[in-house]
Amino acid sequence: MAVTTAPFSASDLVAVISETWTGIVNEKTFDDTVLANFITDLSSYATEGSDIFHVPNLYTNALTVQTQSTQGAEVTTSAATEIDTTLTVNTHKYVAFIIGDKDMQQIAARYDANVMYARESVKLLTEALEQSIAALWSSITTNVVGDTATVLSDAEIRQGLYSLEALKYHLDECAFFFHPYVYWEQLHAVTKYYQQYSYGPSNEPGAVRTGNFGTAGYALNFKGFLYGVPVYTTSNIVSGLQTYRNLLLHKRAFGFAVQTKGGNKVRVQMENAIRNLGMLTVVDIIYGVAVLREEASVLLNASSAFIGS
Repeated sequence: MAVTTAPFSASDLVAVISETWTGIVNEKTFDDTVLANFITDLSSYATEGSDIFHVPNLYTNALTVQTQSTQGAEVTTSAATEIDTTLTVNTHKYVAFIIGDKDMQQIAARYDANVMYARESVKLLTEALEQSIAALWSSITTNVVGDTATVLSDAEIRQGLYSLEALKYHLDECAFFFHPYVYWEQLHAVTKYYQQYSYGPSNEPGAVRTGNFGTAGYALNFKGFLYGVPVYTTSNIVSGLQTYRNLLLHKRAFGFAVQTKGGNKVRVQMENAIRNLGMLTVVDIIYGVAVLREEASVLLNASSAFIGS
């Protein structure tokens, strides 16, 4: 039987082999918004203008309890010093891009490039707000635990919780915010956080849950509870000097206000710019962040170079 020679190859058929552009696009990934969803939102006060927003602190020096030793004697009054805490809206960030008319006309009909890049721009600016909130760690001085040389330990977690409770903050109004590295590589190395025998029978609620600190799921980076306090992860936690600046916050510790024109958190504008012969898109956000109650926050330092064992 004769042997077939010189069969067609893919290079021979290159002129007739078709290509298909799928409807799937690999878009940039972002963390869910967790800090802005939790802390105090003053945006409703910014809708009518102004750049500085006042939140008076009436509890800097508490009133003094007196004893009436002699009935009928004149009372001793107290005068507590008040602090004028302010939040200034002073940040205007934007993302802009333009696609020429020729290129826009030639883009495959199944792709709306303007919409895809506008969607990415919105997420970039939302993330910029999250990063500004996370950067407030540098203002925390009252409650600081952990260091750059060691992993975050259970003792330091409990020290942080104690710090807030000792200042009479309700822990049910607080939440942890960890970098994913600290959450997975360090906290999950603490035996009693994941082994059932450390807290008793499975039908008995313990201070710390098993597995992922709870079974509430992963919506919005929520990982469950640690000592009854909600746990969130976000890669927007600041990293510097080989340290992750994790946070334990009361909801009144930090605040922010968004004042973007139009009333939405982020504004998207598009126009056919004749002078450029293209579609110009500008996405922007106007906001400010501030520490409202510094003592209501805990800075949880953890090494970014060490893994728990």
